[in-house]
Formats: sequence, structure tokens, C-alpha cells
Amino acid sequence: MRLLTLYRTPFLIFCIFLLSACGGSDDQVTTNPNDPVEPEPSELTVSTTTGLDVSLDEGSFLLTVPANAVSQSTELTYEKTVLDDANALLNIISDIHLLTPSTLSFSNPITIAIKIPDDYQLGGQLFIAKQSGDGWAVIDNSFVEDGFVSAQVTALGTFAIMMQRKGAFAAIGPTCDSTATEQSVRFIHVADLHARFGYEEQYFSRIKAYYNQVLAQTPHTLFTNGGDDYEKGTVAEQLSQGSATEEAIKAMQFDLRVVGNHDYAWGPEKLLSYSQDDNAIVLASNTRYEGEQLQDFAAVGFAKVQVGCVTLGVFGMTSVPWNELDEPIDDEPIPDFIQQFKMSWQWQQIAQSIVSQYQDDVDYMVMLSHLGEGLDIDMATDVSGIDLVLGGHTHGGESYNTLENGAVVIQPDFYAKGITDVTLTFNLQDKTSPTIAYSTIETDSVSERDEATKRAIDEIMGRYAPDANTEIAISENYPSSIELAEITALAAAHASDITAALLNPELVQTRWTPGAVTQEDFHKAYYVERQPSNTPGFNSLYSVTVTGSDLNTMFASQPDWFLLKPDDIQASSTYQVALFKGAALNPELFFNGVNFLNVEAIDEAWWLLDQYARFRTSQCLYLDTDNRLFSCDEQNNITVWNFDDANNPLTPDYGPSVLSYFDPEQTNWGPEETQYSTTQALGISDFADGSSGVMAFSRHAPTEGLLITLNTPANGDYASEGMVSDYTLVMDLYWPEEGKDIYRAIMQANTQDYLTDDADMFIDPTGGYGKSTSDSGYFGQTEPENWHRVAFVFYTAPSNGVFEVYIDGELAGVKEDGEINNTWALTSAVLLFTDNNFETVPGYLNALLYAGRALSRDEIKSMGSAQSKLTFTPTTRVLNQAIERHYQAAPTVKPNLWLEQRNTFFNNRTQSVNN
Repeated sequence: MRLLTLYRTPFLIFCIFLLSACGGSDDQVTTNPNDPVEPEPSELTVSTTTGLDVSLDEGSFLLTVPANAVSQSTELTYEKTVLDDANALLNIISDIHLLTPSTLSFSNPITIAIKIPDDYQLGGQLFIAKQSGDGWAVIDNSFVEDGFVSAQVTALGTFAIMMQRKGAFAAIGPTCDSTATEQSVRFIHVADLHARFGYEEQYFSRIKAYYNQVLAQTPHTLFTNGGDDYEKGTVAEQLSQGSATEEAIKAMQFDLRVVGNHDYAWGPEKLLSYSQDDNAIVLASNTRYEGEQLQDFAAVGFAKVQVGCVTLGVFGMTSVPWNELDEPIDDEPIPDFIQQFKMSWQWQQIAQSIVSQYQDDVDYMVMLSHLGEGLDIDMATDVSGIDLVLGGHTHGGESYNTLENGAVVIQPDFYAKGITDVTLTFNLQDKTSPTIAYSTIETDSVSERDEATKRAIDEIMGRYAPDANTEIAISENYPSSIELAEITALAAAHASDITAALLNPELVQTRWTPGAVTQEDFHKAYYVERQPSNTPGFNSLYSVTVTGSDLNTMFASQPDWFLLKPDDIQASSTYQVALFKGAALNPELFFNGVNFLNVEAIDEAWWLLDQYARFRTSQCLYLDTDNRLFSCDEQNNITVWNFDDANNPLTPDYGPSVLSYFDPEQTNWGPEETQYSTTQALGISDFADGSSGVMAFSRHAPTEGLLITLNTPANGDYASEGMVSDYTLVMDLYWPEEGKDIYRAIMQANTQDYLTDDADMFIDPTGGYGKSTSDSGYFGQTEPENWHRVAFVFYTAPSNGVFEVYIDGELAGVKEDGEINNTWALTSAVLLFTDNNFETVPGYLNALLYAGRALSRDEIKSMGSAQSKLTFTPTTRVLNQAIERHYQAAPTVKPNLWLEQRNTFFNNRTQSVNN
């Protein structure tokens, strides 16, 4: 049980020099930023009818007295004194302003406003304070606006600006054991999670499961987060406008987390909500909130954490914002992220102030940092008293540094891929210089899932992004970056009235592979990073207006970008051109001498692709080519064998392809060595739904095997060579325990050079299926003496060819190194279970499917795991039914027989195809 309270505490301002954020020693914080010469007192008159509205101290002090605040004209005196050391130690940060007589009171409140000193950098919340005896009392109605702190009062007195650093206290783990001589404090630390909660890898539930395991071992364990929870992850964040990520982070129940630069992405209201966490202390030590309700911003500047017998001090730092060019803003003046949240970039001054204020109250000082490894090392080197830095922001993988002064700086892995585990063992005699044990854990290696977190994430995804992985369209090819930029330009043209586009392909972040394309795929292609914060993403599309002459200049300026242009450009005409945000807002950096007449946002690139993809599917077209989708035609190129008829075992259930024994030497080995019987009769495992007739095949020599004669037309990239480029094989396979430690041939595309050519697909000793080329290409993990439905989907191409492997209906992996070329394309036949080097063993085949096209992921999934019978109902609308279910607002165009059926759920608007 943890006790959490909030408090405000004074800080210590030193008159000695403090170190700058860049590691230098020349910058100083002075207690007297104004003219040290005391001005003469000012005599002022308050009128009964007009009150008083006056600017004093060269505009640094404003006094407003409303009419009728006094019963008769009244004299008062204003005097200023510069800030002295004694008051600086009491958190006063401005000069001191005296209004007399102090006995004068007003029937209506008067307003005083004091300018925040230009060189103020130390964070904290700012209030107007009134001197009371030897101390100061803050005025609760204080507010900050336009560089001034203002408050309403009803009596005169002595006023100044006072800083109060908001803090928190937590007690975590068992209470102190007074008999113990040593105690461990353990940190489970992650950072830069970037909304990776929606992934099938279940990263969040694995991380939480590991934390739970550690907590059971070490009760004094803190769960910490180094910031950047938002952006670049699941599309659920975009569809929920940030809410899904906030909920997922809070479901993790961290103990301490710091606000990162990406966490400002969704604006002030979302940031306020994000800061309010029932479990975690949220730290933002270089952020000052200036909104009307100060309590709404729950992030604090400092936390005191009691962990058994050890008292930790923790503060947190946030790095600079980024601009629409996807670059950090390092040059002065560095702006704030969003309105109402004033940032200080003098990190070292703030850190020194915090350490100096609190170091006597704690045993060990921790900076939870989102500054990056370089600044973390600078800070821990130059700010005496920082013991441990738990970092984030670098995205360079994990690192561990011990500095000369004994401070330790740790940078974790990013994108939820790794977990940092740090144990400090304190000698309770002095609690200094604990021994440190450090390790990193790959998240994928954590087999356990925390069920509560998994349920929470599943519910969040189901509520905000139920169709994140629904097939929206089919990509026929593996588009290059320039080809993907072309599709994006066509998507922009579909959604807006642009007449041209000029798009930088380097802004493509991840290319999708052939086959089904989903919302997640579109978002991965253009991860949204709202830069500057609370504005469209840096790779969103904008429309600009230019003359034809300028349009030609733009084309010439960027010859390597993708260009979509009208056939005939008139120099004096105007054109609407689609650009990525950075180029649209900074023409001088990209286009020599070109000025834009109008600049307007179109939409995020991923969303434009989503809408365009639905439209293409509604037209029975691939997303990336003008070829017609197979799912819109009668499927006469799929053949299925179930081996149920022992008298005619090789006869297909349906389909045009022919299965036979491969026997070029005519030895008649096939009928002699191949057995057809039931699983029960063969003494092997039944299926979940019962026994079945299966083929028991033998170990095959290079001149033995099964041969599928295709009888399906050529397609894809090698169609002009008469080859089937895109195709699918599905098999129900059972391998005995014997022989599991060797590679076993599955498929061989070359039916001519079979004596010298190696097989093209194998199962490896771990039970993975595939083929290695320049890199590993085996996917999945199956066990012997178990039935598995294995599917291979090929998209062969001269470049950018891929294959996919599915195990029991689920995608196991994609070989996407671009090497799946005509070696894997088929001519008129394909061989099964044979290899030139005798890498074959006996096994069992329950069912077989060959399709002369690439089946979609939903089609593979619909077949599920191995069952007594493989059924694939030839349907013309597998993909389209998904579109019907999830996208009922998609438009219809160019009616045809298939579209007439589609009109039952699409609306009646028609649009022309943008090719």
C-alpha cells in the first residue's frame, strides 16, 4: 500500500553561481535582476469616481483600483525595494513592492500585477505573496498571464512574487525494518513506450508481468517510466485523439513517471488529464502551469519517496520540442510546447536548485529524465548531488554509464522492446554508495502476460480501434518508398481538389508488404508525430497555391521527390499542390524563390490512405495497381485435396489443379510407398473434431515426391514469362518425433533441375517454416507429433518480393528482404516433399490447398487450425464482406454486377477513379 500526498515546499535560492544547462560555469542567477538604485516613493491618488489605473517601476508593477472602491479621494504611497538575500531564501523571486498606508482597505477588490523577471528559470508555481510579520503568505486567487502574476486584494501591504515548488510524498513497500543492516531498492524502468500497447506482441502486459515477478522477489521495487508515452504506436491513439494511450499508460500503474516531449502532443486539456494519475506520481520539474485552476495540473516538481528504511528524492526533466521538419528546436528562443505550460530550458540550474533544497531530507537523489543520454551525463557530471539518472529520449538502445563522481546514468531500450532492471543495495549504517546490480531484459523473452493489463488493453483497443487490423485493401506489390509516395499523392487527390503533388519519399517510415493492408499498416507508413505539439503531424499533407511558373520551379528543385502533375501546365494559371507539412510551411528551404499564395492542411497521410484504400476496394481494384481484385471474380483457381477417398486419394475435392506422384524414372514408387488411412488406424493423433483420412508419405529421394500441375494462369510480375508469381499453398502437416532435428523439404519450385537445385521451403529443427537467404527466414515454432495447418503465401518479384508464413491461421512471419524472386515463381508445376540432398523424412498430410493467387490474411484466418477437413468455400466477396461490415459509408462508383450487390450497404454517391 502506498501513501501519496501533495505538498508545497520552499526552495533555496543561492546567491552563488549556478551551472548552465549546457555544462558551462559562467551563467549566474542573481537575486537582483533590476536596477539596484532604489527609486523614490510615488504618491498616488485614488478617485471615488474613476478609481486608479497606473503602471509603475517601468511597467513592472501594475495597480488597478475600480471606481467606488473608496468613499472619498484617498492618497496612497508606492515604494519598491530590490530583492535581498533574506527574502530570496524565502522563495521570493521578484523585487518587493510596498503600498501604504497598510491600514487602508477597499470596499471592492483591487488588482495588483507584478512582472515575472526576464531571467527567472527555476520552475515552480508563481503566486502573489503578501508580507506577514517575518514571513510571506500567498494569495490563493493569484494567476499568471502575459508574463505577469496578478491577484486581487482588499487591503494594502507589501507584495512580491513567490515561487512554491509543488511536491508529492509516497511510501512504497513494507515499512522500515529497524533490525536490518542493509536493504535493497529495485527499479523496473522503461521509457519511450510510444503507444506500443496495441501490438499483437502484448508488450505492455509482458512488461507488467515482469514487474509483478520482481515485486514478488523484492517488495521494495519501484516501477518507473522515462516519458514519451504518446505517438508512433498503434492507430488507436489517433482514432481516440490520445485517450487510448492515456488509459493504457494508467492501466500499467507506474509508481513514478516523467512527462516527455511527445506527451504534449494532444494539447492542454489532454495533458492536464494525463497528469492526473491515481497510482503514479507524475514529474515535470521544468514545467510551470499557468492555467486558471492550478490544481488541474497534477504533475509535481519533486517527490519524496519512502522505500522501507531508504528515503529517495526524485525529480523529472523534459526535453525541448520539435518542429514541422522533424528536428529538435535547440536555438534560442526555444518555444513552449503549448499555451499555459511555460517551460524552462535551464535544466542544470533547476536541478541544482532542487538538489540544494532537498538533499538534506533524502538519502539518495534520482533524476527521472527525458533529456537523452548526452544531457543526462552532463547533468550528473555538473550538478553535485545527483546519484542516479533513469533516462529516456535517446532511442539508441540501452546503456549504462558510471561517472567519475560516482553517479550512474542509465538509458533504457525504447518502443517497449526492453526492460531495465536496477537493484541498489544500501548499507543502512550510512545509506551512501549502494552497490548496484544492473540488467536488461528483452520484452519478447517474457513469456508471461499480466492478465489484468491484457484485459485492459484489449478493452481499450476494442473500444477505440476495433478495426485496426481489418483488411481494408489489398496491395498487389511491395511498394518502394517512391511508389508509396505516389499512392499517397493519389490518396490526397482523391480527398481534396489538388491538381498536383510533390512528395518526399524519405518521409515514408515503414513500407507495407504485399497482401492485406490495414489501418495499422497505413499508420506505420506515416506514424503521426504532432510537431509542433497540438498541430498536425510533420508528415501530414497540406495544399498550397502556386502559379504554373512556380510549379515548374518546384519540380526542378526536387527531382528525387515523387511528382504528380497535370498534363499541361500554364505559366500564368494557379494550381493546388499537395506537399508534406515541412515543405508547405518552409518553401524557402526547398524551392528556390517560390512563395505560396495559400497554405491549408488537408489531413494526416495515414488517414488519406485509409480513405483511398476503402475507395479502391469498392472499385474491385488493388490499392497499388489497376488490376482487378481476385475476390471480385469467380474463384476457379483454387484446388483442395482432403485425402478422404482411399480408392481415389489424389482426386481433388474441387479445383482445376492436378496432384500426382513425381516419378520421372517411372519406378512406380508412389502407390507402393504411400499409405492412405485414418489417423486412428495409423496410430497418430486425431484432430480436435475427430479422426480423419490422411496421407502417410515416405522419405523421398530426389526423383520422388508429390507434383501439383497448376492449371492456373500466369500472374504478377513474371506473368510475361508465363509464370505464376503470386500463389498460396496450405497443408495440414504432422511430423513424427524421429527426424525432427534436421531440415525437412516442403516445396521446390524448380521442376526441371530437381537433381541439382535445393528445395525452396523447409521446416527447421525448431519447427519453424521458411527459407534463409541473406538473413533468417524461418517463422513460427511447431512441435512434432502435433497437427498444424501451415500456409505459405508468395508474392515473387524481381525486387521487393516476399513470402508469408502462417501457422494455424495466424501470421507467423514475413520474409521481406526483397530477395523472393523468380526462384520461387512457378511455371506449370510445383514439387512437394523432395530435395536434391535427401533432406526429407516420412510424415503425414491431412489436407492440401493450392491457389493460383495470394490469399488474403482474412482468408487464411478463416481456415483456422488443422481440422479433420480443410474447407475453403469459394467466395467472391471475402474481403468485401469485411468492408461491408466495417465501412458502410464507403462510396460506390461505376456500377457493375458486383457493385449492384454492394449498393445494399454503400451509399449512392459516385466518384471517378483516381489512377
